[in-house]
Amino acid sequence: IGKSFTDFIHPKDCETFSSQISSDLTLRKDVNASYLEENASTMFCRMRQFKRLASGFGITNRMTAYMPFLLKFLFKNINDEDVVYLVIQAIPYYSAFKTPNEKLTNAVPFVIKHAADGCLKYIDRESVSYLGYFPQDIMEKDTFQLYHPNDLDYLAYVYETIVREGNFDRSRPYRIMAQNGEYVKIETEWLSFINPWSRKLEYVIAKHYVIEGPSNPDVFAPPEPESIFNFDEDEILRSEALRRNIRIALSEVLTKPAQISQEQMMKKCQDIAVFMERFIDKAFYNDEHINSRNETISINSNSGKLGDSEYTGGKLSCETPVN
Repeated sequence: IGKSFTDFIHPKDCETFSSQISSDLTLRKDVNASYLEENASTMFCRMRQFKRLASGFGITNRMTAYMPFLLKFLFKNINDEDVVYLVIQAIPYYSAFKTPNEKLTNAVPFVIKHAADGCLKYIDRESVSYLGYFPQDIMEKDTFQLYHPNDLDYLAYVYETIVREGNFDRSRPYRIMAQNGEYVKIETEWLSFINPWSRKLEYVIAKHYVIEGPSNPDVFAPPEPESIFNFDEDEILRSEALRRNIRIALSEVLTKPAQISQEQMMKKCQDIAVFMERFIDKAFYNDEHINSRNETISINSNSGKLGDSEYTGGKLSCETPVN
């Protein structure tokens, strides 16, 4: 009690925490407060652990331990006061694995999206308990660096297929690095987005299915130096060459999916043109039909007036005496 909440947050997460609060406050001014009370924003962060005096908050000569949490933010006005209160619900997060190299059969899939150069653009919440990365830690990082070097040959083939076909059905198992430096075995379904105008691949969407956990089941643990795989210089150079080849493949133009995407765009343009032509023709027909009816009504009206005049004139002539 009495301490600032940010004192318990890991320094790496303080900027994200402050940004989230500022964003929510700005949104509160533009959006109905009741909406924000019903739709809490969230973020992941590490919070400082406190157990006992010998190893707790006030002890400085020891390594600080942090635990992962999902924070839910809610701004509330209590008892019609002018003060706005920030209510934070902290939900502890745990690794999805309990034992080393644990086999999983019903793991929740998660999605990663990266650009053609490998820059990671999106990772969803479900990935956190499987890989241990928080979104703010891994965004804009090189996705290709997460792949195990010995799997890059196969993944180069996968990406070449994506360039040719636009997608790749569920892959065979390969490895991706978790936050603790160990590797998780996954299978993946791939999709790509092709810009129909530039005819270039813009990003790849990968839906991952975890099938086997790492040798260290705690994906939130800091990496151990001995657990990090060491490769000789030749293997490192070969891995870099394969990553470079993948980037080159993803930057190619005139791929089959690009042509299909352009054809689909052309068909949409043609469909719109046909629709507009029919719409204009129908509008023109309706105008002509209305004008024709107006002319008919006008003629009939004039004819009726002429007949009445003749009839009246005839009647008057009959009543005129003959001399």
